[in-house]
Amino acid sequence: MKKISFMIAFLGCISLYAQNVWDITYLDVPATEIGKFVELHKKMTDMTQGEGRTLQGQWVYRHWYGSGHSIVIYDQYNSAQDAVNDDIWGAMRKNYDALSDDDKKEMDDVFNQWWSYFNNHTDEMRNFNSENGFVQKPNTDWDIPFVFVVGNYNSSGSINDLAQAYMDWATKPAVENGLQLGGGATTHFKGGGADVQFFGAFKNIKEFAESVSGQGTDNPEARSKFWNLVEGSHSDQIYVHVGHLVDGKFDLAGPEK
Repeated sequence: MKKISFMIAFLGCISLYAQNVWDITYLDVPATEIGKFVELHKKMTDMTQGEGRTLQGQWVYRHWYGSGHSIVIYDQYNSAQDAVNDDIWGAMRKNYDALSDDDKKEMDDVFNQWWSYFNNHTDEMRNFNSENGFVQKPNTDWDIPFVFVVGNYNSSGSINDLAQAYMDWATKPAVENGLQLGGGATTHFKGGGADVQFFGAFKNIKEFAESVSGQGTDNPEARSKFWNLVEGSHSDQIYVHVGHLVDGKFDLAGPEK
């Protein structure tokens, strides 16, 4: 339901960094309507779960600082083939048919409002290796409005070397020191995104600032290797987690309202 632009054949591509894939959607929702969008998105996400879905996870963030899009949706699949085979329309149709006539009218209105926010959206697909490209603190509570920091970089050499250098320089030390909840890297697969995208989660903006102030002191060799591999300019964005899928339901971040 969210989009059909990825429903094309791209499976011949090979990535050295691939296990799972993230299908990422960028939306330009007016700031005053973000709360409304999140409410609609929860209803639609819950309505589209069921048989035929290959979606493994979904995380939604709203913009906080920088020049990026106001809403970013990360859909996780085990493979690019699963992204193609994901039958979101069929699952929604089955759930919709089970509604009463009054509930169908209400859901029609929800869908029309929700879908209108996808006008002029953009998307990309990225490779994600949860074993080599992600670390986190043990027993982390992700059901909070954590700060989500994203950096986009292009490489003059191996994108995997660039990703690993940043992990060794910045991400792993910050997680080990306790200031960062978790973080990792994805590499470009399809769409117009950067070669490597780094992401990090922090409990709040204060701990993010503290982490940045000490960045690179634990592994200067990895820092040097990283910057030697960076090509051109880069961009950074700061988002806030608003919710994610838990057991087939969209769970809003923080205590349930």
